[in-house]
Amino acid sequence: MGEIVKVDDYFISNQTMVIEPNYDPIYQTKIREKDQILLCKKTPLNIIDSSCIRQGGATMDGRKRAVEIVTKKKVMIPIPIDPSKGIIFMPTKKFRDPDCEWIAYCHIKAYEQIKDSKNQTKLVFYNNDTYLVDLPLNRTQNQIMLAGHVFGHFLKDQYIS
Repeated sequence: MGEIVKVDDYFISNQTMVIEPNYDPIYQTKIREKDQILLCKKTPLNIIDSSCIRQGGATMDGRKRAVEIVTKKKVMIPIPIDPSKGIIFMPTKKFRDPDCEWIAYCHIKAYEQIKDSKNQTKLVFYNNDTYLVDLPLNRTQNQIMLAGHVFGHFLKDQYIS
C-alpha cells in the first residue's frame, strides 16, 4: 500500500473502508482507504461527526437518533454518513468505547469466522484486503444485516413512486 499519509483533518468518502483508533497521542486515528492508509489527528468520533455534518447537514447524534427510531435499537447501530452514496459505517463496539472501530458497510464483500477464535471475524473487502474484527461471526452478521436495513430504509424512496 505504500507509505502512510499523515493528515490533520479527514472527511469520510466512498474510498474509506475502516476508521480505527491508533493509540498515538498526536495521530489518534488510522484510516484505511481502498488504496492507502492515513493517520489523522482527529479521533474516530470526531471524524464520523464532522463527516455527517459536511455530507448531510446533521450531526452524528442526529443520525444516531434517526437510526434508533428506524431500527428500534440503541446500541452499536450503524451511522449513515451519506446513504445516497452508500456510505454507512458500522461500529464494532459502543460508540464511546475507545477501542471502537468503524467499518464501511458497502466495502464488505465477504466475512468468515477465524478458525481458532470464536470471538473474531475476518472481513474481506471488494479490493481483496482483509481486516480482523473482535466480534463473533453472529454479531458481525447482525451488524451487516442492520446496516443493510438502514441502507435500504434511506434509499427506498428512490424506488417507490
